[in-house]
Amino acid sequence: MAATQKKKRQEVPAPQVEARIDRMVDGDYKTKAYASVTIAGAFAVHGLRVIETDKGRFISMPQESYKKNGETVYNDTFHAVTAEARTALVDAVNDAYEQKLQERMEQSEDAPAQGMEQQM
Repeated sequence: MAATQKKKRQEVPAPQVEARIDRMVDGDYKTKAYASVTIAGAFAVHGLRVIETDKGRFISMPQESYKKNGETVYNDTFHAVTAEARTALVDAVNDAYEQKLQERMEQSEDAPAQGMEQQM
């Protein structure tokens, strides 16, 4: 009987996710930044990566690796369970990354002007 009944998924709203960029990666690497998120003000997750590839940007979850039959296998140590939660997480990290890029651009525009002021 239990096998024929489908378990109904409860509608769960996406949690509040706050993200911050912990470190930007300079150079020609696919990984552009490392991020941390706080979920619902109760849980913190560190080690998310912002990755840029030819196919676009994606957010990589923290993972662990191990050897199995001579090959390296990777497992996410954290991941969203619902599509809504994943969207909330990815959007928060992307927003934080875009903000950090904007801050860096503004700082680089201000740097030459500040240098000229000091020379005068």
